[in-house]
Amino acid sequence: MNQIQKVPLEYLQIFLDDPARASLELLSIPQGSTNPFFRNGPKVTLAFEKGKNRPNPLDELTYQFDHSFKATSDVPRYMHIDLAINRDKVGVAMCHAVGFEKRHVRSPGELEPKEVRLPIVEVDFVGRLAPRQEFGERDMSFSAIEAMIEEIGFTRQFNLESGLVTFDRFQSHQIIETVQSLGIPCGLLSIDHTTGKVIVDYSKDNFIRKESVQRQPSAAMGSLRDAIYREAISFPVIEMADDYRNWLEKEMDECQWDAEKQKAIKMVDGSDDLLQAVAGAVYNCINNAEHFEIPNDISNSERSEEENYYKSVGRGVSGQDDGQGDNGFIEDNNSIYANRQMPDYVGMDRNSDMGVW
Repeated sequence: MNQIQKVPLEYLQIFLDDPARASLELLSIPQGSTNPFFRNGPKVTLAFEKGKNRPNPLDELTYQFDHSFKATSDVPRYMHIDLAINRDKVGVAMCHAVGFEKRHVRSPGELEPKEVRLPIVEVDFVGRLAPRQEFGERDMSFSAIEAMIEEIGFTRQFNLESGLVTFDRFQSHQIIETVQSLGIPCGLLSIDHTTGKVIVDYSKDNFIRKESVQRQPSAAMGSLRDAIYREAISFPVIEMADDYRNWLEKEMDECQWDAEKQKAIKMVDGSDDLLQAVAGAVYNCINNAEHFEIPNDISNSERSEEENYYKSVGRGVSGQDDGQGDNGFIEDNNSIYANRQMPDYVGMDRNSDMGVW
């Protein structure tokens, strides 16, 4: 339901000249999104501010990486590639854990909370790739994506063999087989309707196994939002979509919560290629860095403030409501993070105890 917003008279001309921009900048309401999924603008801004001096190393037009983009450690990398149904766009992102922070949670079936460590995530690069017309490409070339992964893992020496690469469902089977043949754990992960998480498991065929996330269709998107609200993620500088937002910010603005389906969706005529790629990469990192698994329950001491937030992203307890407030919007309830001090983190390698505090 639309809401009437009162604004000072001196802003009238700004709204008349550019209502979409005025709504976003002055009211924090993106045009067309009636129930935004990412409602805490300052937290989102902080995630981009952290990486303001870190250029995105991928040239989206040529698929080429900057010559300086080479691994300086053996930390596992996690990727997700969103293959468009019509093969006209591909979203791609890679990230890794740069440290961990402690939190106390209670796992299902346990009476006492226990201390766990959540990854602090740094997004290495992102890209919105389109067919390269100069090469005569009418559709997206999957072989180019395969070549990019091989370059990242072998030429540029990033540790994908201990990490994970996932693809969205459409036309992914052949490219998955190719990536697996390189010795890289690889599998399917749907962001639109997440039914499970992909876990690296070297005892299994193709080095992966799937674990169910029942009643959590927005688990991947929820993990991204949780990392943003924990102030535990940073993004590189991303190409601008317009005069005041980069492409990832724009897609976050256009992402809204469907309470009936319990999932995050893009608004009509919006895009989410980049957002889904980033969400998938972060989700893979959260689930696999030191094999950490997000619990389904929260300790009693924290539950009063956190349960509405976890319900709002489809990670609540069975039988609870959809996490909407009286105004129809999902509730962030992120005040528990307001005074949290982020830990310093240390360098890591494949054989280290990645960040002991």
